Amino acid sequence: MLKMFLTFDEFVFPKLVTIIYWIGAVVIVLSTLGGAFGAMSIGNYYGAGGIVGFLIALIAGVLSLIVWRVVMELTIVLFSIHDTLKAIRDQGK
Repeated sequence: MLKMFLTFDEFVFPKLVTIIYWIGAVVIVLSTLGGAFGAMSIGNYYGAGGIVGFLIALIAGVLSLIVWRVVMELTIVLFSIHDTLKAIRDQGK
């Protein structure tokens, strides 16, 4: 385990990507809920602005989750490309 960690022969991130994804998703959802309810509390003072802010917070939250998912998938693709190139290199030896 220590050798793997120190030599970079095997990457750790692909094993952790699911955990990191879910932590990020929870943070995004909590931030979205905080923004949405914050917008609704502002709506008490500014009327319809609270509803608009609530909808914007929800839309931003959904888009953030989509972008987060794409970023994680692209990261996995990069590691997959590395593994494939490594296998091709090893076949040539």
